[in-house]
Amino acid sequence: MKAMRRYPAPPLVQAFVGRRRRLSWLQALGMVAGVTALVVLVGATLVTRTDPDRYPEFGTALWWAVTTVTTVGYGDVVPATAAGRVVGGALMFVGIAAFAFLTAIAASAIVVGEVGGQEQEIRREEREIEDVQQIILARLTEMDARLERIDRHGRVPRHRVRRRERPTARPPR
Repeated sequence: MKAMRRYPAPPLVQAFVGRRRRLSWLQALGMVAGVTALVVLVGATLVTRTDPDRYPEFGTALWWAVTTVTTVGYGDVVPATAAGRVVGGALMFVGIAAFAFLTAIAASAIVVGEVGGQEQEIRREEREIEDVQQIILARLTEMDARLERIDRHGRVPRHRVRRRERPTARPPR
């Protein structure tokens, strides 16, 4: 446990564990690129094992995996065995998911940028409202104290009463 406190997990791991609210767009982009690269390498390795006749070299298998995951699929090399086709199908789904995720990252970056400015404006307005509430509360407290004094004395203190001044002479007509 001490080692975990001394050496914190990378941000990507923290996001999955739940210690962090969300990934930045750069971290998400790195995650998509890393997972896709890993799947391409695994796919290329698997297809060299499932179809050694068609993919005798790792370079050819890697080329096939890249073209498959990007959904380009030139067709210059195609797996012949069922296991190779399953690997190809999995690569296709990963490629489609990666592009969908990249689209989501771009949309999220746009929305978060717009919302960030609005959140700052909302925080500023909330602070202004809290300031006004404090002023109102202070004024109500003052009025409550005055009412208490009136109740205790049974009348309004003389120095607090303002009399209407009456005009001494009538204004000219």
